[in-house]
This record gives sequence, structure tokens and C-alpha cells, in this order.
Amino acid sequence: MQDRIADIWGPQTPHARGTEWPARVDQYLDEDISESDVAWLQSACVLCSNGCGLDVAVHDGRMVGVRGRAEDRVNHGRLGPKGLYGWQANNSEDRLTQPLVRRNGTLEPAGWDEAMGLVVERARQVLDEQGPLGMGFYNTGQLFLEDYYTLALVVRGGIGTPHLDGNTRLCTATADFALKETFGTDGAPGSLTDFDECDTIFTVGTTSPRRTRSSGCASSTGCTGPIGRA
Repeated sequence: MQDRIADIWGPQTPHARGTEWPARVDQYLDEDISESDVAWLQSACVLCSNGCGLDVAVHDGRMVGVRGRAEDRVNHGRLGPKGLYGWQANNSEDRLTQPLVRRNGTLEPAGWDEAMGLVVERARQVLDEQGPLGMGFYNTGQLFLEDYYTLALVVRGGIGTPHLDGNTRLCTATADFALKETFGTDGAPGSLTDFDECDTIFTVGTTSPRRTRSSGCASSTGCTGPIGRA
């Protein structure tokens, strides 16, 4: 497999006007595992906002690789470097697998009961000394709707603080405002299908090839196809 860190977009697949964007299946499998020994489970890459179709290779209950899904309309089998390599962090030797509690300035392994008890103790201390407004919660933008609902109940309804925010606000606030101001909607008004249907794509003030490496523009990839995708 090519070094997709040095060659971010991978092999080019230019195609003529009116023809379908060719599939190119990117795959990265643990070198110690044979493809015949894995089960492929359908999933999607969540490491950027492109939504590429992705299959996960599983062996003995462990994630051992990924491959792009050729029939997926978003990426036609392509994966960016994040999607191709990011899964390796799951098997990293230094991955945190148990709670750590700081004692005398040093983080030391602890049991879940001790760790959660410490969280409760410190939370009660803040509530007793400063009240609900002394607590704030900043959460990830990659939870499910039910998780956000539960957070709101616990934080606003239970603890009673309004200080609850997530990465979704800080990450996409500018894009949200710009879309509303320009198109009257806070969601993208177009579709990825438009790439296949249009004759020309004109972008201003954007770095599309850097942000969506599985479907970058011709100006940066050198692709000569009419829609300029890698």
C-alpha cells in the first residue's frame, strides 16, 4: 500500500464527462492478519464530516483493519489518512483502560468505585461552596441524541446549572451562521450528488481538498476529470 501520509489523496482516477466516478477501494489491514481470517462489519468513518462508507475488519473480537466501501456514494471506496490509519489507536499499548487518580502529584491506577467516589466528593464540595453556578460541563460533539438529552436532564434539571455546552457549538458556529445568512438554512443546501451532476464547481474562501481528502478538488490533486475528484 502507498504511504498515504506522504501521498494524502492516493492514486488519481480521472474520468470523462458523463461517466461515473470510478471506485477505488482503500484498505489497511494489520500485517499479521490474513484477510481470510477477518469478518468485515459495515460502518462509517467518523473522523471528519465527509461521512465515508467504511467496513471494519474484526478478528477475535478486536479491530484489525478497515477498508472503504466501493458502492458508497460518498467516497466510492476511498478513505482519507484519518480513516485509514486512525483505528490503530484502539490497540495502542498506552491506551487508557482504567481510571487514574492523582496522588501526591502522580497519576496512579485506581478502581472505578474509588474514581467515581472522588468525582462525587469533589462535585459536592463545589456545590456546597459555590452552588450550582460553580459547575460547568463541556462535552464532545460526537454523542447520540439520547446522550445529550440525558446530559441536559442531569446538568440543568438535576444540578441546576445553565453552564452546559459542547464542541458542536464552538466547532460549527461560524459555518452555521454563514449558511443561515447565505442560504437561509443551517444545513448544507446541496448534496454530494451535485458533484456528479454539475459541470463546474466554484469555491471561494474554502480549502476543500485539505478538509475532505477522499473527494478533494482538482486544483490541488492534479486530477483532470470534469469534476476534479481524486
